[in-house]
Amino acid sequence: MTVLLLIDGGVRLYYQRGRRKFKRAVVKHEQREKFLYYLVGLGLIPILFYLLTSWIDTFRFPFPPGVRWLGAGLIFAGDLLFIWSHRALGRNWSPVLEIRKGHILVTSGPYKFIRHPMYAAIFIIGIGISLFSSNWIVALSYMLPVIFMYLIRIADEEKMMIEKFGDEYRAYMIRTGRLIPKLRISRPFYKRYL
Repeated sequence: MTVLLLIDGGVRLYYQRGRRKFKRAVVKHEQREKFLYYLVGLGLIPILFYLLTSWIDTFRFPFPPGVRWLGAGLIFAGDLLFIWSHRALGRNWSPVLEIRKGHILVTSGPYKFIRHPMYAAIFIIGIGISLFSSNWIVALSYMLPVIFMYLIRIADEEKMMIEKFGDEYRAYMIRTGRLIPKLRISRPFYKRYL
């Protein structure tokens, strides 16, 4: 699990480093964005305790080895989607809500199927970490801040994209789901959250 989490961090740092070359744009809700990133970062602390100590071992679920291996597979799949998403976005990626000069609407790679594959990857990784660690403290500390961040940011992110790209983004929304590929069924929950 350590190696897989290091891959996540390495990808994020690689793209964060490359982003510094660009002129900073106006960030929407800058203080909120900082708070959300600190919150998600704090959620990683119990994972470090899980990896480096035995302090939270009493909070384990008795998952069989097959479920734990499924978790490892999900972490790996989430890592691949995370990398694919970053590569598809290229210079358009930003860790905060902003649109820079020259920003384009990316609809290739995983963005051909879903509008927010990075969030999808983070959720897949979180489910994988939950299963692999078989520890409810680790699961909650990872998933709750990520869910909170997703619910807080997603409406503003989509509004920002509509403001920038207008009808082009609205048409893109019709073709794609938020986190999973759009199905040919109509469900209110699916339309609102996925």
